[in-house]
Amino acid sequence: MGYSIVMVGPRSKPSEEIDFAPPSADLSPAEYEAWKIEKVTKALKQCEDRDAMIPAADVWERFGFER
Repeated sequence: MGYSIVMVGPRSKPSEEIDFAPPSADLSPAEYEAWKIEKVTKALKQCEDRDAMIPAADVWERFGFER
């Protein structure tokens, strides 16, 4: 039994890219908190565009859980 992984991208480009990389270690606690809030806010805004989301069936197939 073999699986092939097919990379599936979003159907449309997100309006803003989200930087998930943690900031440098020299940030103050207030700067780090601001970075976290900005990251979550951008992610929530991005998920409102349902056309940019990868269909669940494609995700299941990509990871080998297709039905």
